[in-house]
Amino acid sequence: MNVKYLVSYLGLLPFLCLIIDGYYLKILDVNFIWDLSLLMSCIIFTFIGAYNWNFVIDRPWLEFYGFMPSLISMVILTLSLLGISKIILLMVVIVFLVTQLFFDLILSLKDIFPMRYFMTLRIPVTSGLTISLFLISLIS
Repeated sequence: MNVKYLVSYLGLLPFLCLIIDGYYLKILDVNFIWDLSLLMSCIIFTFIGAYNWNFVIDRPWLEFYGFMPSLISMVILTLSLLGISKIILLMVVIVFLVTQLFFDLILSLKDIFPMRYFMTLRIPVTSGLTISLFLISLIS
């Protein structure tokens, strides 16, 4: 198995731990769980965008497309620091993750991204992440 696949799937493990704690163990404060989930999901969203950078092929639109998740993550984290509801921001992250997944599917169908990568990594990891974020947003 490729290392990036292993690391990507292992990236879901902290979210699983937060879900287990939030629903069963109740060791961590719910605000801490929401904050940490928001931070980690924005980091993952940024990495998804970074995959779109290709320094071999000169496609400025693809580089801009790859930069957008970083910019969106920065705005989301800034809004978090300004006191916007973490639940709303988690939902916003979910919307952007699904939107990015949709556009990456289009790029995969046009052979810009490899379809194998999309089917074996992006769909399962993004699905797991969005489900995790939704479950985390329901913790009270």
